[in-house]
Amino acid sequence: MLIYPGDFFKTKEMIRKSPRVRKAPKTQYDNFRKFFAFSCVDLVLFQDKSVLLTKRTRPPYKGYWHLPGSMIHKDESMQEAVKRSAKEELGLDVKIKRYVGVYESLNKYRHDVSHGFVVSTNHWDIETDFQSSEYGFFNKLPKKTLNHHRLLIREALRRR
Repeated sequence: MLIYPGDFFKTKEMIRKSPRVRKAPKTQYDNFRKFFAFSCVDLVLFQDKSVLLTKRTRPPYKGYWHLPGSMIHKDESMQEAVKRSAKEELGLDVKIKRYVGVYESLNKYRHDVSHGFVVSTNHWDIETDFQSSEYGFFNKLPKKTLNHHRLLIREALRRR
């Protein structure tokens, strides 16, 4: 099914109860990434005029600032992946405000096709998980920010 940004929140068959999320063993993950792209979600969380970024502790992009996000798991909708990712990576419950678009990242480690979402929260008690060493809110993006995240943030700001 092809979903256009304007139709995203109208697609009821995409919304299900929380599925049982399974993670692939490392060897299967490593084999998969050699041959296939990953479908992912990235979260854009604004606080006033700044955007939340976390600093990665693991490949790909170790040491780079990036948007929180995750791969979409089998039997998980994009909306569920957004909410799970916010809870796991930031300790936050979020509300999806809007779908921004699709962004692609190609590198020697992995190929990601990422769906960008603007989210909001009422609680700002952020706790990062093992994937991030720190977080910050930025008006000006750090030099070591992922290119596809720069594009996503720029588009989210443009539509604000």
